[in-house]
Amino acid sequence: MEAQSSAEFSDYIHAIGRRKGLLIGVAIPIAVLAILLALTLPDVYSSTALVEIDDPSTTQSLAGTGGDGGSSYADQYVQNLKGTVLTDNNLRKLNEEHGLYPDLADDESAMIARLRRDIGVRIVTTPILDPRTGREREVVDAFTLTYDNHDPAKAQQGATWLVTAFLAEHRRQRQGRASSAAEFYAKEAERIRGQVGQLEGKLAEFKRANAGQLPELTQVNMSMMDRTEAALAANNTQMASLRQERVFLAAQLEQARAQGPDATSLRALEDQYNRMRSSYDEGHPDMIAIRRQIDSMKYGTSAGAGTSLRSQLNQKRATLTESRQRYGEEHPDIKRLQRDIATLEARIKSGERGDVEMSDGTPMGMQLRTQINAIDSQLASLSATNAELRSKLTNLETNVTAAPQVEREYSNATRDLTIAREKYEQLLNRQMDAEVSEAAISGGRADEFRLIQAPMLPAGPSKPQRLAILLIGLVAAVVLGLTATVGAEALDPKVRGARDVRELLSVSPLVAVPMIRNSRTRRRNAWRFAAASASGVVGVWIVFLAIRNYF
Repeated sequence: MEAQSSAEFSDYIHAIGRRKGLLIGVAIPIAVLAILLALTLPDVYSSTALVEIDDPSTTQSLAGTGGDGGSSYADQYVQNLKGTVLTDNNLRKLNEEHGLYPDLADDESAMIARLRRDIGVRIVTTPILDPRTGREREVVDAFTLTYDNHDPAKAQQGATWLVTAFLAEHRRQRQGRASSAAEFYAKEAERIRGQVGQLEGKLAEFKRANAGQLPELTQVNMSMMDRTEAALAANNTQMASLRQERVFLAAQLEQARAQGPDATSLRALEDQYNRMRSSYDEGHPDMIAIRRQIDSMKYGTSAGAGTSLRSQLNQKRATLTESRQRYGEEHPDIKRLQRDIATLEARIKSGERGDVEMSDGTPMGMQLRTQINAIDSQLASLSATNAELRSKLTNLETNVTAAPQVEREYSNATRDLTIAREKYEQLLNRQMDAEVSEAAISGGRADEFRLIQAPMLPAGPSKPQRLAILLIGLVAAVVLGLTATVGAEALDPKVRGARDVRELLSVSPLVAVPMIRNSRTRRRNAWRFAAASASGVVGVWIVFLAIRNYF
């Protein structure tokens, strides 16, 4: 059996001739529908506004995204904003304010559905060159708001309402976020402030418990140690000098005791008095003491008088009273007399008598005894001062030794306090930024959405595109009619003509009998045509009404 030959162009012509009814039945309704739609669809006017996203990175920060995800987030943000604005209540208010669909006043659900269908939100992207990757990518930098209506004035009113609603909702959301952030930062700052107060209290208690051992006082303690050691050394040197002087005075006193009182002693005292007048004032305690000794020797005052500790104390007090009339309390002589008086009082309180031999009653002996007593008082005072200095030095050494351990604990306490203070300052700064941002947003000075193109009154209808509908409908009618005809011919298993016989049986027929058409065949074809025409008309009308209602 020979292979089936391919269909020729004449076969298609014959198929169209045999099935011209099907071709007409498919093509004519589609063409009629296209003509009806092109001629009768109502005009639709579109009013569009362009809103620029002033800083897309700011909207990215709302969700913490960045990089390539920023554009997708801006798209998502606008879509979420659309869902918030285009609620049923808002759409109902829009229709009530402007009366957009008076024919759907009784069908609220249909009105809302129609309104949603007529509102369009489209994202506008701009291609840029990514500096990090060097590749081109799309960045969302604006979006459009469009509203369609059969009335151009209502189209502009609806688009204007959309722009106002989107901008107001965006501002409200940003203001709410800024207010929430400010409230959050305020609460956190208050909590951290309490922690700062607790840490400051702990640090103050630590400083009180470790006074003198803090690390910042280490240098001060070491300096004080140096000064204390220097003072101890100076006192020791002074004490050694005083002890040598006392030994010398004690030797002179023994000589005076051996010689006894005579005129030589009186002249010696007078000579000493005259020499001292060139260096001291008449009111100087030493000058007063020598003058009294001279008077005692001249006028026969008892040598033994005033040699007891009580007499010496009275004499020192009298000398102090006279000196205060001439000098201030800070004068060195006043200080020395006060120390001598304190030493004598301590000796008397301890029960010491302090009587001297008769030989000490001479002017020279009395002077030497007075000087020895003064040296003893100074030595006692220096010994007490050295004891205080040694105790102070011990405390300073303890503080310096304990400083490293205290420094570690002190560093921990100060570090925690520093961190808490820095966190507190950061929270205060963020709270201030959030409050400033909230104020700027509420005043309209920090809007991220900026209206670039306001809705305009449409000059002409934007749809339907009548010529395009007509051309597309006619082309679709021809294509679908031919497709239906060829498809029906291919699916029909009937044998037609000598060619089909040769292909199927591989033999050539002797004769071909043509199709005989009679009145019955014509009536059947007429009924088929009428039924097909009625079906086409009804179908075209249903589709036409559906499309028209959509518009």
